[in-house]
Amino acid sequence: MAQSKTPAIKVKRDYHGLSTPDLGVFAKGIKFTGDPDATSPPHGDTALSGKATEMLATNSLRLTDKSPSLRDLEIQQRNSLLDDLDDDANYVEIVARKVAKTAENDVNSGRAVVKRIGFTVAGTGVRKRNVGVVDMGIGWVHVHESKARKSYEGHVWEGGITTAKDVPPTVTKTMYNLESDCIFSGLPSGSIFAYRHASVLPVSHVAKSSGSATPQSSSAKKTSLIPKNKSSHPVFDFNNPHVYSFGEWHYVVIL
Repeated sequence: MAQSKTPAIKVKRDYHGLSTPDLGVFAKGIKFTGDPDATSPPHGDTALSGKATEMLATNSLRLTDKSPSLRDLEIQQRNSLLDDLDDDANYVEIVARKVAKTAENDVNSGRAVVKRIGFTVAGTGVRKRNVGVVDMGIGWVHVHESKARKSYEGHVWEGGITTAKDVPPTVTKTMYNLESDCIFSGLPSGSIFAYRHASVLPVSHVAKSSGSATPQSSSAKKTSLIPKNKSSHPVFDFNNPHVYSFGEWHYVVIL
């Protein structure tokens, strides 16, 4: 339904909170080329993509080189890219409002411009992060998986080199952290890397058991519930210590 006045359309600036790899992916997803309405952006998608590529290259180097000069360079490149994105976001807001006004103050017409360019409309929901491979470079890959709960949880990652897609690795390594994403580095270029993930909830989320080390069932996606005894201590069977409920294997060719 048409509104009586020009609607206020705002672009969400949540990209400021993204990690450097995620920010690079976001910037590369902004597309002005060929758009019928946003024809004169302050910074076109080619320029944004070029800056993102330079920033990601510096970020990749910093995985093995911790020099302050590289750190400062990445900060400068990141801030410059954010400034350009902010300029473009301001421009897209103006264009979106004009489009909405032309369409008899139809806010959805203006919002469509924002979404088409690759930005997010403020106040209409939270932009979801990518799940799976977020970014990659020479010898490394950045991956992200969804959390099973909004509360604290642990994350178990199992990975290894394999011979082909859909062939699980025979030799793997297991890593643990408290974040739902991680970067695997030191991978051979040209190899096929496979990984899988499991979420682990604290024992406080598990119903009391009789002391059995058999993992309890869970309806949550890829959630591992560690059994506990009546005193709320986690219980591990020494003969079967890996009680993690892993998701499916993911495969990626390393640059």
